[in-house]
Amino acid sequence: MNIPKLRGLKYPDEFVIKFFFKNQLHARTGRVLELGCGNGNNLQLFHEHGWNVVGLDISPESLSDAEHNFTLTTQAEVRHQFFLRDLSVGLGNNIPGKFDVVLLPSVLYYIPRRSMALVLQELQHYVSSEALIFLRSRSVRDYRYRRGEEVERNGYRLAEAETGEHGLLNVFYYEWELVDMLREHLGLNPITSEVLTVEFQNPQQGVPVNNADIVIWGRLG
Repeated sequence: MNIPKLRGLKYPDEFVIKFFFKNQLHARTGRVLELGCGNGNNLQLFHEHGWNVVGLDISPESLSDAEHNFTLTTQAEVRHQFFLRDLSVGLGNNIPGKFDVVLLPSVLYYIPRRSMALVLQELQHYVSSEALIFLRSRSVRDYRYRRGEEVERNGYRLAEAETGEHGLLNVFYYEWELVDMLREHLGLNPITSEVLTVEFQNPQQGVPVNNADIVIWGRLG
């Protein structure tokens, strides 16, 4: 991988890396689907270890970056596909399933709660019976919470400019809420799942922004 030539983010989410190795995914291969894949930075980790990868994103520019970045892979075989999708209206058709791992990293809080439920319901058609799930979402403890017009329960059109999300919908969740949604709509097994809280500061335009995320490593069945 020629890292300096990569477009956009260079490395995977740190908790995707932990999820990957702690679940011994480097010691096997399979098929992984990422919703909101961006430039493919998370999927690169899987692909470099022999996995077949599929990514969905709303941004044509990001998908163009992903296609470019995967031309730089050290793997000779082409095992990647990217599709343009607006998750606020669901997954759409023609996704080549089924998948052993699904990644939902920092994406579903940008769509309405009802759309998130729909996406989780539709995912049932694309996952294997014991698939692993990675989800990262924003907690009600996040800096952005209540900083804008409330348009649904704990969902706000942000009024703050410093994070670059002015006017975007952000829906904030409690830990138990996400676990319940994953269990009800996707079949998550709460007993074999890990629920982590991640809080950190990130400077944004000179303002220290307190980020609060919920990370779930789950298994179906």
